[in-house]
Amino acid sequence: MSILIHPNTTNPKRDHLIDPIWIGRALGVHGEVLGEEDEAERALEVNTEPRLGV
Repeated sequence: MSILIHPNTTNPKRDHLIDPIWIGRALGVHGEVLGEEDEAERALEVNTEPRLGV
């Protein structure tokens, strides 16, 4: 099992490709769908109460 944990900033490409933490074996990430590194997006509201099985 591989789990990707990443920050949730205004730069999703950096969050997923440069600053992630992997539990288990690191897998390839399709960074091309995340936009350019200098492309800022509004950060999502932090989800501190995830719902499982939804």
